Order: sequence, then C-alpha cells, then structure tokens
Amino acid sequence: MKTELPLDDNEKRRLVFKVISQLHCLDCGQAYERDDFSLAHRWEDVWVLTSQCHHCHGRGHIVIFMHPDAASGPICDLTPEEAGSAEHLPAISADDVLDMHLLLSEFDGDFEELFAG
Repeated sequence: MKTELPLDDNEKRRLVFKVISQLHCLDCGQAYERDDFSLAHRWEDVWVLTSQCHHCHGRGHIVIFMHPDAASGPICDLTPEEAGSAEHLPAISADDVLDMHLLLSEFDGDFEELFAG
C-alpha cells in the first residue's frame, strides 16, 4: 500500500483548478471560468468556494475535500436515475433554506423517521 505525502499549497491549488475546470452552472448549464470562483473559507484540506456564473449570474457553493489517497473524479451518492430526475427540479431558494432551518430548529425527534416519510 502506497502512502502519499500531504499535499502542499501549490498542489492543493492545482487540484482546486482541476476540479472547477470540470464544473458547469446548475442554473444555465454553461461551463464555469476560473474567475467565477472565490475562496470563501479554507481549513487544512477543506476549501469552500463561492461561485457566480459569468453567463447567468447564478450563485453557488462548492466544498472540496483534499486527500492524497482519495479516488479521482467527482463523488455523488445519487443513483443515475436520481441524478437524472434531480436535473429537472427547481433550484433551492432562500425561502427553502429558511423553511428547513425552522423545521430543524424546532425538531426534537428521529431524523430517519422524519426523512423516511
């Protein structure tokens, strides 16, 4: 088993640029440009970026976890069928986020039961 050394800052930047070069705007589907992203926060191996599409001005966030031994490519826990149906859903709005915040702040129960229904 090969043990990788920790990534240095230059390797982390290269990884971030590689990841964002493969992303497309969820609102309009256009490819992002490097300048569409800015660093919002950084912990050692976790970077949080904000995006604003230069085509439609849609905003988003991306979280990149950097581990030298991780598998390459994007990771998604959706099945291909779920991913296909999710493409047709409307974007999450600020009201959706506030509704979820209120639900969770008042919730005192079993999350599995809550999300199973």
